[in-house]
This record gives sequence, C-alpha cells and structure tokens, in this order.
Amino acid sequence: MRLATVAAALLLLGCQQSQPTELDGSIAAYRDRMLSEHAQHAPAETARRPARAPVAVPVTWQEALGPREALLVQPQVDYVPRPTEVLFELPDPAEAREVFRVRLERLRDDQAGRRDQRIVQMFERVVQKSEEYLQKLDRPGTARPLSLAECLLRTLEHNYGIRIEAYTPAISQTQIVEAEARFDVEFYLDTAYALRDQPTAQTFAAGQADTRSIEAGFRQLLPTGAQASVALGQARSSTNLPAQFQSMNPTYDTTFTAQLRQPLMRGFGLDLNRAQIEIARRDYNVSREQFIQRVRDTLFEVEQAYWQLAQARRRVSILAETVAQNFVTKENMVERLPHDATEVEVQNATSSWRTSEVQFLEAVKLVKDAEDRLKNLMNDPELTLAADIELLPTEVPYVSPMLLDHFAEVRTAIDERSEIRQARERIEQARISTSAAKNAILPQLDLNFTYQVQGMGGTADNSFDNLTTNRFISYSVGVQFAYNFGERRARAAHQRARHQEAQSVVALNQIVDFIVEEVNQSVRTLTVRYSQLPPALGSVQAAVANLRALQARTAQLDPNYLQTELTAVENLAARRSTLLQVIIEYNIALVQLEKAKGTLLHYNNVTVVDGQKSR
Repeated sequence: MRLATVAAALLLLGCQQSQPTELDGSIAAYRDRMLSEHAQHAPAETARRPARAPVAVPVTWQEALGPREALLVQPQVDYVPRPTEVLFELPDPAEAREVFRVRLERLRDDQAGRRDQRIVQMFERVVQKSEEYLQKLDRPGTARPLSLAECLLRTLEHNYGIRIEAYTPAISQTQIVEAEARFDVEFYLDTAYALRDQPTAQTFAAGQADTRSIEAGFRQLLPTGAQASVALGQARSSTNLPAQFQSMNPTYDTTFTAQLRQPLMRGFGLDLNRAQIEIARRDYNVSREQFIQRVRDTLFEVEQAYWQLAQARRRVSILAETVAQNFVTKENMVERLPHDATEVEVQNATSSWRTSEVQFLEAVKLVKDAEDRLKNLMNDPELTLAADIELLPTEVPYVSPMLLDHFAEVRTAIDERSEIRQARERIEQARISTSAAKNAILPQLDLNFTYQVQGMGGTADNSFDNLTTNRFISYSVGVQFAYNFGERRARAAHQRARHQEAQSVVALNQIVDFIVEEVNQSVRTLTVRYSQLPPALGSVQAAVANLRALQARTAQLDPNYLQTELTAVENLAARRSTLLQVIIEYNIALVQLEKAKGTLLHYNNVTVVDGQKSR
C-alpha cells in the first residue's frame, strides 16, 4: 500500500474560488461580478444571532464531554459596508483604469466638482498620468489570469514539497512488510565435506574417514515466539577399516528431523512478537498524517501568497494615483511660475513627486516578487520562474462578516488536526514498546522438542527407503531456564520505555494546548480584522473628502497650502493601504482558521486517498 505521488483523488470544486475567466472590460461588469461573488453572504443574515443557540458536540475521542451551549462570536460593527463600496477604493491594476474613470464621472457630478472645474481638470490629468504609470506593470502577451482553485490544483500536481513528502508513507509501508517478513517461512540448504586422516593406536579404529553431508529444510518464527523447523538430511561416510570389520563401506545415513523451541516466559505472546509490526503500522499512520499536514500547510502558503499578490497589485493602483497626483501638483506649480509660485515650492513639489515615484517602482518590484513566490510554490512547468509572465488574480477579496461558534471551532480542531493524530499514534507506539520491555524482564524459560527418524543403507536409495519404514524413531523433550540476577539492563530499558510513554502523553497535551491557542488567535484575528474594516473604510472616505475639499478651498497657492495638499495626498494613500491590509489579512485569517482547525483540505474540496486501495 502506498500513497500516490501527489494525492490519489484531488477534487477542487471551488469552495470560495471560481474557475479562470477573462477579465471584465467595464466597471459595471466589475461591480456585478463583486456583487455576485458576495450575494450568498447577505450581511443581515450573517450577522443575525439565531433565536436558539446551537450546541457544540464533543469530538469523537472525547465522548465524556457532554454537549454544551455554543459560544457565538461575531464582529462588533456599527454597520456592514457593501463589498462594492469597499473594493471600489482598491481596484486591481487590470480594472483600475475603469475605476478611475468612474471616479472622474462621480467628481463631475459632485457639487464641489460643478462648482470648481479646476478640481475636475486636475483629476482628469491625474487619471491620464495614473494610466501611464500603470502601464509599467503591463506585460503584453504574457498576462495569465489565475483563479485560486487553479493555483491550488497546480500546486497539488507539481509542488516539490508535496511530491517529496508523498514518498514517506510508501517508505513506511515497506517497513511494515519488513516487520511482517520475520514470520516468513525460510528454506535452507546446508552441505559439508570433511576428510579426516589421523594416527590411531587401535586396530579397529579408523584413521581415515571421508564424510559428505547435505541437509535441506524449512524453518519459521511463529507468532507465539516459537521457532519451528523441519529438515531432511543425508550423510555419506567411508573409512579405511578392512572390509571384514564393517558391513557397509561407504555408509549412507538419512535423517528426518522436526524441532520446536517455544518460549514460555520471556519472548512469549502474540502481542509481543507482533510488536514491531504494530509499531511499523503506527509509523505509517504518522507518515500519512505528516503528508496530509504538508499538503495542508502548502495549500495555506499558496492561498496566502495568492492574496499577498492581490495586495501587491492593488497597492500599485493606490500608488499610481498618488504619484500621478504629486506629478500634477508639481506641474501646476511649474505653470504658475513666477507669479503664484516660487522656485522653492516647485522643488518641494518635485521632491514629493520623485519620492512617491520611488515608492511606486518599489511596489512594482514587490508585485514581481509576489509572482515569483506564487510560481515557486506551484512549481508549474507552464509558469516557470524564468518566464516573465504576469499573474492576474481573478478572485475578489471576501469582505462579508462571519458568525462563528468558538467552542465548535476548538473541538473541530482537536478532532481534525493531524498533529494530534500523530501524537496519539506515538503514544500507542510508546505503549507497545513499554509492554515489550516489560516482557524482557522475565526469566528465560524455553521448552524444546525434537522428533527424529533415521534410515541407513549401503546406497543413498536404500538409506532413504529404510527411513520411510519409520523403524528408527527418536525424540527428546527439554526445558531451558536462565535468570540474570538483578535484570538491571532489562529493568533500565523498561523504565526508559515508561518515561518515553509518559513523555509522549505530555507532548500530546502540549500540542492540544498549542492548537487551542492557534484557534483562539485565528478566531480573534478574524473578528478583529473585520471590525477594523468599517473604520478603515470611513478613514479612506474622509481622506478623499478632505483632499477634494482642500483642492476646492482656494485657487491661491502658497507654501502652507502646498504642504497641506501634499500631506493630504500621502494621507489618502496611507489610508487606502491600511484598508487594503485589513482586507487581505481578513481573507488570510479565513484560511488561517481553517488551517488551525485542520479542515483546510475539506474547505478546498481536496481529498487524499490511498493510491493502493483506490486501484
């Protein structure tokens, strides 16, 4: 039985993912897509507390714990923002051009824009310049839209870490066969030749002898610890004695022998003699859980890298607008030289523009770094690190609230985490080793039984024929006893095994506490991140209103106004970056909670099936 190289059955039906699609060409389609992605998560329904609290059922191996009332956890927010309202502030570069145009249309329709056309004209130049900067990210002909489901599927098929770990269960399976092979029947064949030539002082003693023997048989270790064997052998011997002193020369002696050696104390018992098989099977279970853990951790890394790529790309859109705004401000200063602006103000604006341009170029670099990170995790031959391919995440960040049962999440983690199953398997291994070490303290008391039939003749055929008559039958029964005073070595080994068993129990408790802590942190992070979303969005909206109000306040430029406007632009970029960070961390926290519960594979509709059994 071996595990398939990746996973014998991989079903990715797109739990929250969608299949790769072409990018929408209009902002209306973009908004429709966002709404359809979140239609199944109506905020009013999600945030509503049920009239009757659900019950948290105990995990399968904690049946002593009775059901208890659930501990519901939900974000504490004054209002639930619409997904379109949030994501409209953070467009992907592929959709940013349409978003910028919609913002421009809204500004034209806004009262401040109708009152002061300078604001509209300035933002028109900002939009135009933003599109020029966004082109630095474009790689025509090499764009590759990727859904999250597709990334996970490519990872399961090609990731090096998963492929390497997939060999470990197969290796452990061979160790089971090795342990079982102790009870295989063994065939043996022994042959010998001896020539003796020695002086003798007696007339009737042979000084020379020629002996040739051959013996073949079967032997086997039985599950009770007994050693059983059957053998058939024949020996030919000739001497230099005169013919009148011996009836046959050469002499053929054929012997059938059956032997049984059964331990009665040390080494006795089915459980003892199958201990190595059970330990090997536990090793296999541990290696299989380690494989599942590797798949789970790798999928989490891929989802994290996917959302970090989405974050890096959307941050480029934020900084593109920022650097364009600073450029337009600098150009306004140049145009108003030397009447309404001074050289100092121009250089100050130029410095801010160049600084924001440096930040923008760094953001473009971080996008390519994030692409390489995702490519490296997938290891897909179609998306190699050497190929300059632009990866376009097609998933829309999830921005709806979640209602969680904290108790149920913890109990699910205790029941599902592969680390706990590994620790429990190691406890069983330690218990088996302790039992075997305890048996080694016993004295040795073995029962021996030998049954033998002989035949002799002047030829090999006659010797064998005489054997089959069963005329010469011998048997013997014996008992062997041995005791090591003090049994210090065996007792020390038994004590060590007991300590290791106790250690494995403590290790299980430590792992459980760590997992509970991880689930608590994941639940807390998830609720806090969503609680941060409304104020972060409100901060962005306030920063946008502040910048527009500042630009509409006066047409007279002075150093104080310039510095205030530049600060407002940087403040808007910082607020949008904060909002983006909150949204991405919220989406990663969703996956982190599934990972902490040990249900990430089920969450992504991934099934791991033993390759041997599936045939």
